[in-house]
Amino acid sequence: MNILDGKIVSIEKVDEFLSLNILVGDKNFFAVVLYSDALSWMQTGQSANIIFKEMEVMIATLSSKISARNAFVSRIKEIETGELFANVIFDFEGKEISSVITRHSCEELGCSEGSEFIWFVKSNEVTIGMGDNSGR
Repeated sequence: MNILDGKIVSIEKVDEFLSLNILVGDKNFFAVVLYSDALSWMQTGQSANIIFKEMEVMIATLSSKISARNAFVSRIKEIETGELFANVIFDFEGKEISSVITRHSCEELGCSEGSEFIWFVKSNEVTIGMGDNSGR
């Protein structure tokens, strides 16, 4: 388990979510969590721990090579932007692949319809089901 000590810089409540900016040293970490009364302790200036599993950490080189085996270049077909999240829809082999990211990240990356980006999913995050052509 990875644990980092930080200080809450900002909190934005949108619908049932909290968008948090937590400063660790001089680096900003961002988190989106489902709000519950158990999180009422969170306030700007409050110390907080950032906790995440080792298997949730993706690695990329400075030239954007990614450690995930499921990494694909696809064109953005559509972007649906909300107050907190953006749904980026890719055209992959004629199928739609959706990626929900924060609106801020979408803007920061410069995502736009028609542009190409790499999307990826870790192999341990994939579930396999029986297809229609299973030979039954």
